[in-house]
Amino acid sequence: MKYEKRLEGDDVVFILHGLIEVRIPKKFYEKCRQRYGEEGTISFCPYKSIYNAITKRRLYYISKESNVPLIGHNAFGIIDRGTNLLQVRPITGCNLNCIFCSVDEGISKTRITDYIVDLDYILEEFEKIVEYKRKYCKSIEAHIDGQGEPFLYPWIEELIKSLSEMADVVSIQTNGSVLTKKMIRRLDGYLDRINLSIHSLNERKAKLLVGKKDYDLQHIVEIAKEISSSNIDLLIAPVWVPGYNDDDIQEIIEFGKRIGAGKKWKAFGIQKFVKYRFGRIPKGVKRMDFRTFFKKLEEMDKSLILSREDFGIVKCKELPKKFRVGEKVKLKLEMHGRIKGEMIAIARERVIQVVDTNKKIGDYVNARITRNKDNIYVAKEI
Repeated sequence: MKYEKRLEGDDVVFILHGLIEVRIPKKFYEKCRQRYGEEGTISFCPYKSIYNAITKRRLYYISKESNVPLIGHNAFGIIDRGTNLLQVRPITGCNLNCIFCSVDEGISKTRITDYIVDLDYILEEFEKIVEYKRKYCKSIEAHIDGQGEPFLYPWIEELIKSLSEMADVVSIQTNGSVLTKKMIRRLDGYLDRINLSIHSLNERKAKLLVGKKDYDLQHIVEIAKEISSSNIDLLIAPVWVPGYNDDDIQEIIEFGKRIGAGKKWKAFGIQKFVKYRFGRIPKGVKRMDFRTFFKKLEEMDKSLILSREDFGIVKCKELPKKFRVGEKVKLKLEMHGRIKGEMIAIARERVIQVVDTNKKIGDYVNARITRNKDNIYVAKEI
């Protein structure tokens, strides 16, 4: 086990994989070390607290032994939206702080909890779901995405390589900041497509949009070129933020065409900035409705308007739902949720987000299911 160790105030702090921060009060550390040894203390000391070293939020490590299902939440696990594409979400948390982020990632005012899923556990559950789905569709795509940056996952290369043995297509979304040329070369032959976020080729604008003064745009440009020169397909995915990067979209398109993006699939996935309840809204952002957005894309290039068929996505019977909308249930709260006032319960092999509650872990609540779409469950306390 590789880790860094340091003293911070009254705590002994271990950093694993540059991401998982384990804190143990000094007054308990020596006792645990004598009983478990140094590495054993990290795993077994009952007085430890775990955080995401990047976001500084509380962190849950979800393994098979935790008995937390990987179906039911939109932030971690596996999401089946009734197609042959399965979203694989092994981690939350981001190293950037995009001013338009739909889930308020990075330095966040709303997110208070992060999650990381054990590699063996997520692969085991993915294999079970694929076995079910293949009864109804021939081709399966594993798309690694999430509320954060997937390449922060410590075992991302192992995850990709293992998924390639079970799925017909493996794709991933990324901001590219932690990708290296060596990683791309190691993943060539296992990873089919990278959806790379580039929002501007102007250094000042790029840093403004991602909310980081030390953002290295030239690194992202070089990464894009490296992907294009490999057998991995490149899709460039800018978010169009009206009033900020209107003049940059065409330049990004020209750049992508020049380096050879889109060898097999479409080269661009331009997204319109959309306001979300818990997302960020850039100051002075201009309004653009979807009709105007699609019209502008069509004027640039008709091929910029995407469909499921462009990526071989077809309908495929979804996993059985375990709760009905409107159903009343009694739930035990097991974990903290992503945002304040949200807790997580477990029932019928599903995770349920219980919202608008001030109850604590271990409490029982009477709740009503308000959402079951895509096997993502939300309940409200009654």
